[in-house]
Amino acid sequence: MKKLISSVVALSLLSALLTGCNVVTNTPSSTVSTQTSESSQPAEPLEGASIVLRMSHGDNDTSMLENTWNAYARVFKKSLELYSGGEMTVEIFPNDQLGGTTSCLEQCSQGTLDIALSASVGALSGWIPNACIFDIPYLIDDIDVCNLVCDGEILQELSAELQAAANMRLLTMVQTDFRNVDTWKAPVYSIDDMAGLKTRGQELDPHIAMVESWGAIPTSVAFTELYSAASTGVIDCFENCNYTLFMNNLYETVNYITDTQHAANVCVCVMNEDSWNSLTEDQQAIIERAARDGKRATMGVVTANNVNIINRLEESGVEMISLTDEERQAFKDACSEQVQKIIDSTIDSDFYEQFMRAYADAENILGRN
Repeated sequence: MKKLISSVVALSLLSALLTGCNVVTNTPSSTVSTQTSESSQPAEPLEGASIVLRMSHGDNDTSMLENTWNAYARVFKKSLELYSGGEMTVEIFPNDQLGGTTSCLEQCSQGTLDIALSASVGALSGWIPNACIFDIPYLIDDIDVCNLVCDGEILQELSAELQAAANMRLLTMVQTDFRNVDTWKAPVYSIDDMAGLKTRGQELDPHIAMVESWGAIPTSVAFTELYSAASTGVIDCFENCNYTLFMNNLYETVNYITDTQHAANVCVCVMNEDSWNSLTEDQQAIIERAARDGKRATMGVVTANNVNIINRLEESGVEMISLTDEERQAFKDACSEQVQKIIDSTIDSDFYEQFMRAYADAENILGRN
């Protein structure tokens, strides 16, 4: 019931945001969809704006209530234009038109792209290793708590590190979901069922260590090749969040989803530091305000769609396997030693303590303790 109420509240918030963007929402009880005169058309930059920022993301440019980054980008654009009185706008490049996540982050670092939306904060860990804290298995167990942490001192600390290391700054971080185990040949009911499975995970040290500790075989496959690899038997298993599974049609290759909830899926919006410094303080404040609106839009999309996507996955024939707390703990215990080694070798100890304090404070604020 709480999830249902949260979905309604978040959807109402998103609808309010989109109403200011000339978007009409329609939400039948069984589905969440958006049919608008604007959402199916390219988001062209506002004519007459003196500042045009280039922004990239990987979502398709269709429904704003189903695609998180499309919602973020379009709400960011409209907010920017509104708050600046038409002085500022963005040119949006969806569908990885300018390249994949790594390429667009590098372009943003180099200044050929002003703003990049990445589906994984872990993509920044090559520049700032502390960013991989969000990918530590079982460190984060509450989306609301994580998103509160992402709004405070942790965002500022990582942004400062990113500015120094990569000439970019963090505008927003947002957790969209938890990652689960996806299989098709046989279900995974316990950690023993993972033994020997060729498993595609993120190319991040914490995830590779996790897969190995479960007795599975880490197998490198590009995300763009994942559908083919699953269909042809190159891999036996992959891990991802339900949203990504659904929106990229990967559910067509899957028969079982086991809710291991082993890692947070945290997305980021970054901006080139030179582009930022070229703006006045008032313009920078407008960017930050538009980014906050974009994050709220993304959170609204996520909350409204999480239950809906599970229903649609089940309707397509996918079996959702719910683990007990004891069964999930077995997955956590199996990788705890390897995870601790990653923490000790990769993450600055002072930053780790700062993160854990911020997480505990957020739990207290939200009454989780």
